[in-house]
Amino acid sequence: MKKTLALLLLTLAGLHAAERPPQVEFKQHERIAYVGNGLGARMSLFGHLETLLHARFPQQELLIRNFCRPADEVGQQQRPNDYTNLDDPLQVFGPDTFICFFGYNESFDGPSGIDNYKEQYKEFIAETNEKYGKGKARFILISPIAFENANDPLLPNGEKENENLKAYTAGTAEIARDLGLPFVDIFTETAREFARQPGAQFTVYGFQINEEADQLVGNLIDRSLFGTANPLRPDADLFERVRFAVNDKSWVHQQDYRMLNGWYVYGSRRAPYDVKTFPEEYKKIRAMVAVRDEFIWGLVQGKATSEGPDDSKTGTLEVPKTAFGTKKYSEPAELRYLSGEEALSEMTTAPGFEVSLFASETQFPELAKPMQVNFDNKGRLWLACMPTYPQWKPGDPKPGDRLLILEDNNHDGKADEAKVFYDKLHCSTSFEFWNGGVLVLSQPGMLFLKDTDGDDKADQITQILDGWASDDTHHRGGFEWSHGGLLHVNEGVSMSTTLETPFGAFRNRNSPGSYVIDPRNLKIRHFVTPGYGNPWCYVFDTWGQGFVGDGTTAQQHWDSPLSGLEKGSRRGMNPVFNTEGMRPVIGSEFLYSRHFPIAQRHTAT
Repeated sequence: MKKTLALLLLTLAGLHAAERPPQVEFKQHERIAYVGNGLGARMSLFGHLETLLHARFPQQELLIRNFCRPADEVGQQQRPNDYTNLDDPLQVFGPDTFICFFGYNESFDGPSGIDNYKEQYKEFIAETNEKYGKGKARFILISPIAFENANDPLLPNGEKENENLKAYTAGTAEIARDLGLPFVDIFTETAREFARQPGAQFTVYGFQINEEADQLVGNLIDRSLFGTANPLRPDADLFERVRFAVNDKSWVHQQDYRMLNGWYVYGSRRAPYDVKTFPEEYKKIRAMVAVRDEFIWGLVQGKATSEGPDDSKTGTLEVPKTAFGTKKYSEPAELRYLSGEEALSEMTTAPGFEVSLFASETQFPELAKPMQVNFDNKGRLWLACMPTYPQWKPGDPKPGDRLLILEDNNHDGKADEAKVFYDKLHCSTSFEFWNGGVLVLSQPGMLFLKDTDGDDKADQITQILDGWASDDTHHRGGFEWSHGGLLHVNEGVSMSTTLETPFGAFRNRNSPGSYVIDPRNLKIRHFVTPGYGNPWCYVFDTWGQGFVGDGTTAQQHWDSPLSGLEKGSRRGMNPVFNTEGMRPVIGSEFLYSRHFPIAQRHTAT
């Protein structure tokens, strides 16, 4: 309530502030691109600034696209391998105006890095204008926001961070002044607003905007650029209708410039089996985005006659021929899908052991494509299921990958009920319980989900990290807690991860292994795991020593000796047991149970 009141007071103050001449004007069908870091990238989640721009210029029919990525800097924009092999999405769009969000990641270089920042920023503008703007593009420079003191002893208090961010704000203003470009200072006002009361009111971990901050920042930018109050009030019904449509368009556009499974889309795994499908999918996605442009224009012009965008004329897609049968060395002679009962009949168990069927897709269709399982403290089985795998097909409904809870209510050893905890995930390969909720991967982000009212459905949804590699959706391995309470997140080879944290950007490229994360403050490190380079599973023994399973070579390695300092080689440790050529290794666990025969208790793996 206090946060809402503070924002309302700020908005009202802006409405009554003296009007100023606008810094910019937009022409008909102006093509506007957001570029820069995680601040801009998170605007795709909430959409306030784009909504305000459409509301201010309803007749201009603006085309707005967000090309921001976490960890981008003026001098470094890491992209996946072969990213522009088919085409460059930014070049295809051909912006007239770039709205630039830089300065946060660079600020960790401190005062000594400001001159280099200014020099690189000017080079970025010149090179981007030449490559993407045909030498005629306009650039609008936005300062970083302030760092919010979350009143958390595990996080920075923001004092040093804000000293640097203030200096980089001043440096950005100097660049704009030198080049005669529009500039918006959002640092000063966010610093003032963030200091109104203690605690994280506007940010996640002190630096990532939440929905309220997105509204605040959108209003600041809109008012600074155009000098007058926006004609559409944020509390109007139309504002929320437009914002919903903007966020829908942003999601579809993200499947273009950040398409999942890029190794197969534009990378080296595209050929020889499928070279026709994905160029057509790009065309359809871009046509779907264009349809959403028109729907938004209709809303702000008062002409919308339908409930939503119509994709019926955005093109049809061919279903490619399956590659099954092309890899005799690793494929069965016949493709068979076994039911649960059939699978049991195919199993051979050790003496004294028995396998029983707990649940199946026949009983629970929502159980399709389960990926990771875990038991909560009530003894219920949770599953991450991803029917969208390996990626979303343009034109289909949005991904409905989900977390399920299976319960055995009558204690007969079989599931009686399936509950959907959350069903708006995208290729959810991993999850773990934490802090009364669940950490789950929804590529390319990591979400924190929590049920606050006890109905077994997530009602608190927070994206805490964005930028996890999604170049190959099956190279995203599982989550596993260490005995010290740190989360291990596995990732395969030929991937590009770009993250932002309260301590600066964290990047990794083409280096397989495991990330070690403290989710309380997002401190992250990475180490290379032994094996070929596709770690799918990680487990700790009672001594806290780690063992990793490689999905490609089907080898298990004792990992602890290599889990300290980063090393360049993936070799160095021998496998711990012979997997007899079986592949892939998709999971491993140390099992301790009184259900086992006495001779096997405390020894089974």
